[in-house]
Amino acid sequence: MEKTVFVRGRVDESVRSRFKAMCALKNRTMDSVMEELILKWLEENEKAQKDQTK
Repeated sequence: MEKTVFVRGRVDESVRSRFKAMCALKNRTMDSVMEELILKWLEENEKAQKDQTK
């Protein structure tokens, strides 16, 4: 398994509260959801970047 690192970012307190609550409702950790979202964003943007360089 790849080594994990700490990623830091700032969001409004209300956004964090809503995110934390929804993660709890879905029985997911905030870390796992953030990683999923980052990977999805990377996949979409790396593909778009590749398409632009063709």
